Amino acid sequence: MHGYDPLRDWADIRLFLAIFDKGSLVGAAELLGLTQPTVGRRLSAMETRFGTPLFVRAGRRMQLTDAGKAILDSARRMEIEMLAIERHLEAQSTALRGEVTISATEGTGTEWLTPVLRDFHREYPEIVLNVQIDSRAADLLHREADIALRLGQPEQQQLIARRLVTVGFGLYASQDYLDNAPPVHALEDLAEHQRVGLRTPGNREQLFESLPFSDPLPGNYTYVSNSPTAQMVAVKAGFGIGLLSHRWATMAGKLVRVMPQYNATSIDLWLVTHEELRYSARIRTTFDFIAERALADAELFARGDSGPARSSKPAAQAPARRKRST
Repeated sequence: MHGYDPLRDWADIRLFLAIFDKGSLVGAAELLGLTQPTVGRRLSAMETRFGTPLFVRAGRRMQLTDAGKAILDSARRMEIEMLAIERHLEAQSTALRGEVTISATEGTGTEWLTPVLRDFHREYPEIVLNVQIDSRAADLLHREADIALRLGQPEQQQLIARRLVTVGFGLYASQDYLDNAPPVHALEDLAEHQRVGLRTPGNREQLFESLPFSDPLPGNYTYVSNSPTAQMVAVKAGFGIGLLSHRWATMAGKLVRVMPQYNATSIDLWLVTHEELRYSARIRTTFDFIAERALADAELFARGDSGPARSSKPAAQAPARRKRST
């Protein structure tokens, strides 16, 4: 090795990319599991070795210098190769022990998945389950998660995606609210009612609903949140009528379906993993277990019917489908 070694190891590049991706030392520290002073010291040491600054501070954000811009593409290629090495090594794992990170949304991840994983833990006690609850889709290619439960078909390439069940949605309210409000026989009657909305990323300019509609549903929104859990609690508390998944409304209990003949919409639930991680024993086992339990609860997801599947053995699983670009 030469005496002059400005790039000591992959950790330098990982630090550089973390600061660039997050735009701040604080964000990079959270991503890497370090403290902000540690990130600052490591950046200063790296810039000293390189003999040139890689970032300049612009307000609260860190911006690349010309030197930083010059190495960005090469750093990304190094990242891709290092992630590939990690995946290849992971694929060789045959032990049913270690950590599996699962990404899921609120409701699905908390009310449904967590009890399911309790059963999984009884069978595989040495597998550590790390459940990440997030409204955004985890980037599986960059190892933000090993497995993800997603509403809607994933678009990323190099993924194995299995369509599990159809998730149905309807209108729900508390009995206390309905006892003190006008009857609802048609959508037009919602105009006289209070509504509970969910404002998620991507629908800020249109509706207080979590799903797209060609025309806004009537009603006077009196409670809106970016949290599905808060929306559910507000409906149970009697704020008004909310658009909820049949599964969650059924599992939450103490809710009344408004206009049972009305099905607001439906969307498919997919289970996704990286194609190479699919061959890791602990990840494959976790993936298959979740798929089986979701299929067993198909009626619960589609219509809110608990049925005998809740206590029966999991249904036979459908063959995995590799996601292909269209």
